[in-house]
Amino acid sequence: MKYNQFAFVKTPYEQQVQELLTCRFLPADYESLSLSQLWAALVKNMLPEALTSQAKKAKLAEFAVDEATTLTDFLQTKPATISAQNFYNVALQLLGYHVHYDYELARPLELMQANALPYLDHDIADAKTLISNVYRLLNTRAKNGQLLIDVLAGKGYFTQFWGQGKFMFFNGKSLPVFDTSKVIREVVYVESDLDTDQDGQSDLLQVSIFRPAESTDQVKVPALYTASPYFGGIIANEKTNHNVDENLTDATTWTNPKYEAKPVVPAHQPGPNTSTATETAVHKSSYALNEYLLARGFACVFAGAIGTRGSDGLRVTGAPEETESAKEIIEWLHGDRIAYTDRSRQTEIKADWCNHQIGMTGRSYLGTLQIAIATTGVKGLKTVVSEAAISSWYDYYREHGLVIAPEACQGEDLDKLAETCQSNLWDAGSAIKIRPKYEAEQSELLTKEDRATGQYSDFWEARNYRHHTDGIKCSWISVHGLNDWNVKPKNVYKLWQQIKHLPVEHHLFLHQGPHYNINNLISIDFTDLMNLWFCHELLGIKNHAYGQWATVLIQDNLHPDNWHQEDDWSNDLGQTHQLYFHTNNELTETKETNQPIASFTDQGGAVFHNAHISEADWQMQFLAGKSEWLDQQLRFVTPALTKAKRIVGRPTVHLRMAASRPVGQVSVALVELGSRQRLTPTPKFFRDQLQEFGFRFGTQALQEFVPAKATPVKLITKAHMNLQNYADMKRPSKLEPGEFYELEFKLQPTYYEIPAGMQLGLVIYSTDQGMTKRPLETEDYQLDLNHSWLTWSEE
Repeated sequence: MKYNQFAFVKTPYEQQVQELLTCRFLPADYESLSLSQLWAALVKNMLPEALTSQAKKAKLAEFAVDEATTLTDFLQTKPATISAQNFYNVALQLLGYHVHYDYELARPLELMQANALPYLDHDIADAKTLISNVYRLLNTRAKNGQLLIDVLAGKGYFTQFWGQGKFMFFNGKSLPVFDTSKVIREVVYVESDLDTDQDGQSDLLQVSIFRPAESTDQVKVPALYTASPYFGGIIANEKTNHNVDENLTDATTWTNPKYEAKPVVPAHQPGPNTSTATETAVHKSSYALNEYLLARGFACVFAGAIGTRGSDGLRVTGAPEETESAKEIIEWLHGDRIAYTDRSRQTEIKADWCNHQIGMTGRSYLGTLQIAIATTGVKGLKTVVSEAAISSWYDYYREHGLVIAPEACQGEDLDKLAETCQSNLWDAGSAIKIRPKYEAEQSELLTKEDRATGQYSDFWEARNYRHHTDGIKCSWISVHGLNDWNVKPKNVYKLWQQIKHLPVEHHLFLHQGPHYNINNLISIDFTDLMNLWFCHELLGIKNHAYGQWATVLIQDNLHPDNWHQEDDWSNDLGQTHQLYFHTNNELTETKETNQPIASFTDQGGAVFHNAHISEADWQMQFLAGKSEWLDQQLRFVTPALTKAKRIVGRPTVHLRMAASRPVGQVSVALVELGSRQRLTPTPKFFRDQLQEFGFRFGTQALQEFVPAKATPVKLITKAHMNLQNYADMKRPSKLEPGEFYELEFKLQPTYYEIPAGMQLGLVIYSTDQGMTKRPLETEDYQLDLNHSWLTWSEE
């Protein structure tokens, strides 16, 4: 497995020396030392667990330079040169690799090559070469995935700098020189301009802050803000999710529900005075990347905003009020809004520890609110790292006129998510005041989200952030899983098509996971990249962050340690192809005419319920073409591919269809068919390889996607559509039973390589047990093969 490294910054030798001297790896008298003395000093300085000079010297005997010689014995010979084999044998041992288990002492460079670790294949005969090699070694990823310098930090190396009250940098990245044993954990209450609970007072918003102790009186630090409605806890649904075992509704009954703004009560203006916090934060940071960066001087700020525990107000999933309340935290951090030490609103407190440079982090809902806030152009927000984020709430809970569930969340909707996040109900005193208004809000959300028709409306338009991207002023990083069927890839794809045209620096990472983080993958040094990025954006460090890696990095679906470097992600990466459907179930580039009508019968959820299997098992069986499901689908399959094909962007299907009822839904799935080993759906954890955030400051395990047991099928992408939206995706039309209609719609975007020998298949069906409603009535569907096709882009 390759330990790819994108974050290493090429550094002039003079700067390497200065950084090594500043960090005390390089002895001040290095110029007077012989080559062997210098190597001994450098290695000993990389053994922080040994606390005395004698202990360090003794530990040199634990290293071997070849099959017969320890490092101690080798140094006693006072060598004039150090061979590449000698140097990299010691280097690999420092990096955490084990002789005879991971590599052989006779062949260290083989492992360096296999793991894509940087090395120089020549002997070291002078101090300059040795110093440069050690500088590169400290910036090399160890077996646990971290840079060696971070491994040493986890052993306590940088505790010698604790308390000095200033940032230190190595290769453009911040070092953990802040005393993590004295982190300040405090709570403040920001005063909003909103009154969502309509009590006549502006809502107070609880904010939890974790910051270096040194930020009190020694150095101002940037803030990494995570807007998390889950931070105060989540409420287990008092009721189950919505029932999806129901017939489809005639969408022409749609009435276009409107969004209605909540009352506004302007907050007080900030005054000249400040105070110290009087409440301790009891919740813990919920994001590993934040903890890692906290040890490196970045304050971590968490707030759930309106309706969450410790805050006033009501949850209104995705509405402008949610955006406004989350944005107001940044306004306080930037010095533009008032906050108090407690709920009495008597004592003002300022973020005087903050340098007014704010970045945002977080995944899922936490990434979603980054998009929402960024569209406001709020002052102080310099950059966002938005992972697995929703860019339009319609695209999360709906698709092409249908109610569509996120994966593993069948029956969830806006109201249920608001219920989950209304954590201020946990406090009994708050619940007395809030519950009646909360129940009224729940009723309004249920009505206006319109689960009957699934149509786009003004209510959903108010929750579409993509229509406000012209307000974005900060730099941008999006991260998304190509197999994320919770927040489906269309959310990031459609956002990216707008972000890439804005006058801001922008990057995109696409990985092979579902709804997952990537900061601890073997195949990419994401945490190091973010350290580099935030140092540039929030601390003004000139570290070449903007040009350090490609605009788009995409993880390969066949070889997970291969990250494709692209300039963009769109259909324009490839050439357009069309495939046509045939009566013999073939999918080819040849178009035929005078083919008979094909048909299938949808049975809603009846057969699925009788099978007593999970939604995931159903999908695997259904897409693989098991016999019990064949009468509910049409399948079209190419011959085995003679060479690999890579599908990029959004495939489109054009279907001429008829339904036996005045309502109907169609689903399509593009699949790879053929038995082979495919990557694990989620990364495998290597729990023996722990990454330390700092010194005794929390850990996470290394992980990566790896080949798993053979499977017969792999979902590439899919989509769903309401037949009543044949004329307009935003307006339903009447559907006459038995009459054919032209449907054209896009599938979710992808970047997927099908290897030679496999087959490409398109499955056309109606009920998707994990996502659509499951009608109680059967319905017949017909497909005109002569006027139906698949269009896709191949790179």
